[in-house]
Amino acid sequence: MPEDKLDPTTTSLSHRRMSTKWNKIEALLGGTQSMRDAGDTFAPQHQYEPEKAYQARIAATTLLNMVEQTLDSLTSKPFSDPVVIGDDIPELIKNTILDDVDLQGNNIGIFGRSWFREGLAKSFAHVLVDHPRPMAVQEGRSRTLNDDRREGLRPYWILIKPENVIFARAQYINGVETLIHVRIIEEFTVQDGFSEAVKQRVRVLEPGSVQIWEQGEKKKWSVTDQWDTGLPYIPLVTYYSNRSGLMEGKPPLLDLADKNIEHWSSASEQRNVLTVARFPILGGAGVMHDESNPLVLGPRRALTDSNPDSKYYYIEHSGAAIEAGRNDLQDIEQQMAGYGAEFLKKKPGGQTATARALDSAESSSDLSSMAVMFEDAMASALQMTADWMNIKDSGGSIEVVKDYSEDDNSKGLELLDKARARRDISRSSLLDAYKRHGVLPDDFDEDKDLVAIQDEPPSLFGGSGLNIDSGA
Repeated sequence: MPEDKLDPTTTSLSHRRMSTKWNKIEALLGGTQSMRDAGDTFAPQHQYEPEKAYQARIAATTLLNMVEQTLDSLTSKPFSDPVVIGDDIPELIKNTILDDVDLQGNNIGIFGRSWFREGLAKSFAHVLVDHPRPMAVQEGRSRTLNDDRREGLRPYWILIKPENVIFARAQYINGVETLIHVRIIEEFTVQDGFSEAVKQRVRVLEPGSVQIWEQGEKKKWSVTDQWDTGLPYIPLVTYYSNRSGLMEGKPPLLDLADKNIEHWSSASEQRNVLTVARFPILGGAGVMHDESNPLVLGPRRALTDSNPDSKYYYIEHSGAAIEAGRNDLQDIEQQMAGYGAEFLKKKPGGQTATARALDSAESSSDLSSMAVMFEDAMASALQMTADWMNIKDSGGSIEVVKDYSEDDNSKGLELLDKARARRDISRSSLLDAYKRHGVLPDDFDEDKDLVAIQDEPPSLFGGSGLNIDSGA
C-alpha cells in the first residue's frame, strides 16, 4: 500500500505491523493450494536448487492444517448451543433483524460464529452496522421511520475482515475511546463486455457521514458519492480476542501458525528426501559405454560390457535422513496437537479478560474470557441497530456458552481411569467423579448398577467373568 497523504488507500502504522501476522494466518486458512501459491515465503528454495525441482517439491507437499483444525474446534465451543437471545432485546429487533441479520439469510447465531472465528484467528474483526440509503420523500417534509418501514428498509450487519480496515483513528471523548476516522477498502466487480473487471473503492467513515472514493482517469482518486448517516458516531464495532492497542494485537494462534509453517517446510523437505531415496542411482566402474554403445536399463535386459573388470552397483540412500525427518515431523505434530487445550485451562484471570470477565466465575479460561468480550461486542452492534431504528431503549444482549469444564476435565477423568485400573482409588470414588463432571447423571444408582453388572453372563466378557468390589 502507498504512503501518500492524497491517496485514501494509505495504510496506518498499526495496519502495516499487523499485515505480516495476518498473511501467515490467511495463507494457512487458505489450505494446501494457498501455501503452494505462497512459494518460498514459507518454504525457502535452496541456493543451488533448480527452479523446476523446487516447484516439483512444493507441488508434492500437502498441508497438515492444525491452525484451521484448532480454530474451528475453539470456535465451536462458545456456539455449541444456540445463542441465548436476551429478554432485553426490543421486539422490533427480534422480529425484523435477528433471523436475517446480514440480509444474506444468516441469523444472529450463524453470523456471530463467523465474526467470532475471524476475530479469534486474527486478533480482532469488525462489524459495520449499515442501513440502505432511502429514497427521497416529497419536498417540504422530513423522512420518518415509518417511511423506512413501509419501504422495507432496515439496518443490517456487514462482517469486515481486519485487513480491510486500512486506517483508523480514535480519540477519548468523556473517557471513552471513540472512532473519529475509518477507511475501509472494498472490492467490487463491473461488467466489461462479456467479462468482468475487479475494481477497488475506499469507504471513508466519520461521525455522521460516509464518503466513497474511487479512481478515475490517470488513476486519480476522488469522491464519487457521499451522504449523512444521522448518527453521531461511526457505526463500526470491533471485537478483540487479544488487544494491545487500537486495531492492533497478537493473533491468539500466531505461535501455532509459526509451528504449522515449520511443519510445512519440514514436510516439503521430507517429501523430497523420500523421492530421492526411492530412486537409487546406478553406478559403474570400468564401464565402457558411449553414444554408439548406450547403456539400456529395464526389465528382461542384461548388463554387459567388453571390459572384463567392469562392474555395476546401486548407490542407495542409507535412510538416516528419512528417519530424522520423520522424527522432526512427529515432534512438531505433538507440539501442535495440544495447543488448543491451553485456551481451555482454568486460570485466575487471563491477559485478555475484561473486568467483567475477571469477576465471572465461569470466565476463568482464555477462551471463556474471549467469549465474554464477544458478548460485549454483540451488545454494541445491537445498540447501533437500535439507534438506526430510532428505538430509544437498549439494543439488548445475547449470550454464548462460556463454561467449557467438560473439555477442561477430560484429561483429569483419564487420570482417574488409570488410577482405578491401578486400584489407587475405589470404584465408588471413580463413579462419584463421573457424576460431578456430568459423565453420569446425578440420579445414577451405584448399588443398583453393581447388582446389574454382577448379573451379566460371563460370556459378555470373554468367558472370564468379573471380579468387582463395591468400593474397597
